[in-house]
Amino acid sequence: MRYIFELNHPKHYYQFKYVMQMLEQHGHEIMVLARDKDVLLDVLREENVDFTIFGKHHKSMRAKVMGTFSLVKNYIAIARKYKPDVIVSKGSWYGTFTAKVLGKKSAIFPDSEVVKVTNNYVVPMCTKVITPQPFKLNYGTKHLRVAGIFEDCYLAPQVYQPKSDFIEQYSLKKPYAVVRFVGWFANHDVGNNGFSFQDKINLVKTIAEYMTVYISSEGRLPEELKVYRLPTPASIIHDVLSNADLYVGDSQTMAAEAALLGTPAIRSNSFVGPNDMSNFIMLQDEYQLLHNIANPQEAIALAKKYSENSQKQVWMERRNRYYERIGDINAEIVSMLEQF
Repeated sequence: MRYIFELNHPKHYYQFKYVMQMLEQHGHEIMVLARDKDVLLDVLREENVDFTIFGKHHKSMRAKVMGTFSLVKNYIAIARKYKPDVIVSKGSWYGTFTAKVLGKKSAIFPDSEVVKVTNNYVVPMCTKVITPQPFKLNYGTKHLRVAGIFEDCYLAPQVYQPKSDFIEQYSLKKPYAVVRFVGWFANHDVGNNGFSFQDKINLVKTIAEYMTVYISSEGRLPEELKVYRLPTPASIIHDVLSNADLYVGDSQTMAAEAALLGTPAIRSNSFVGPNDMSNFIMLQDEYQLLHNIANPQEAIALAKKYSENSQKQVWMERRNRYYERIGDINAEIVSMLEQF
């Protein structure tokens, strides 16, 4: 069979990386479609992935609306020429719409219950919805579930072994903390927020009293924090997170990644609360691998506590127990996609 895998974020590539490899090993053909967004293209080039760009990501809502026609037109033209059997995406309206127009099948992999575009427009069009087991919504007969969460696709010990040689190569100083600030301009981020400029300054200055701080940031940084930028390429971020002694940020993805790599992880943004997403609730309540804190001052206070007293060994033990139960879910996903 012929598959298109649509990527709009570095996480999408990592999530589907081994799935695509296994499908090719089984004799299937793969095309990677990528959108020019954040550091995604840098990651694909650093990993020597053959890909086709179908459009550019726009930050403002007006630009997003204006650019939709061009994105869909390009997507349909590419897919019509390639003739896929199945279009696979994280939860893309472009991919499922194209599949519908061309009479093809589509599979989406949402793990966030709060994305209204996915629930209202993408799910009704797609052929199959594949989610983590704890996902709170139910999409009926088209809904399939896998045992863990999608970060397990690329962080399970069966597929990922951390390296540390980059520490000397890029002159990183241990112990260190990774701090991540997102840009808050994705479609699903509208109306939500994370650390303010002053919160960012307070957070970094607090941690820096005890350990080195390296910042990964999508948006503009306060001038005084630019010296803390992480100097490593995006393609080794999981090695960086794995060797860190602490992670703090308003990111969704990197918080889960740090937790599953055995690094004490604190996530703080306006999504946190009684309606938070199931994967973050599971990591916190069931496995004690993540702290979800809505109040930025409380997050900064906890970061100070963990900076003073390392909890790295405790987190590694919790991570090991998690993977004793979950394991590698790639083969399960491949089986689901081959059933098309």
